[in-house]
Amino acid sequence: MPFLRTIAAAGLMLAAGGSLGAALAAPQVERLRGTIERVEADAVTIRTRTGTVETVRLGSGTRVGQLAPASLDQVKDGSFIGTAAKPGEKPGDPPVALEVLIFPEAMRGAGEGHYPWDRLPDGAGPVETSMTNGTVKTPEVETSMTNGTVAGGSVIGNGRTLTVSYKGQSLAVAVPPGTPVVMLEPADRAVLVPGAKVFASAVRDGDKLEARSISVGKDGLTPPM
Repeated sequence: MPFLRTIAAAGLMLAAGGSLGAALAAPQVERLRGTIERVEADAVTIRTRTGTVETVRLGSGTRVGQLAPASLDQVKDGSFIGTAAKPGEKPGDPPVALEVLIFPEAMRGAGEGHYPWDRLPDGAGPVETSMTNGTVKTPEVETSMTNGTVAGGSVIGNGRTLTVSYKGQSLAVAVPPGTPVVMLEPADRAVLVPGAKVFASAVRDGDKLEARSISVGKDGLTPPM
């Protein structure tokens, strides 16, 4: 019967649409913080800060870097940075940086923008944070850059505020004294060794994780992001 054939065809289309929707769903990105326990040819096993153990595959596109200690004095007008920050104490206060990452010039524009990040430890307990990657510019300069470049700043007490420009917008971030500052350096897989402290961004596919990037703390440094 034509009517029944039409219903059956509609059902097949809905089923196909559901499958297509699942196939096109955005990959689930996970951020892992911890210590490498084991290294294999195409994978590393990480014991996370929460005590879980995850094996992360290394693909041809996995980026490896090394995080070296740096200082806020190295953040200049035009630097491209990333900073995880918590909300200010009062409404209207600028967000407060929990860390600052200085990108190498070759990575200018990486992850540019302002977006939710993770719950990170802070004093009495974890807080919800945001990540801003953009270009640092002085307040007097019009900019259109956003994810990672420092846009100038001012001194408040022993700290600073950085104006970070991204995608035609800008955000002032307060950087208190003692905020960890690190610089990302190029590296290869030779830095992936047992005992190394790492920060990894990976995509989950079922029960498997594939690393997009892994950053290793240099000389025992714990990645602060």
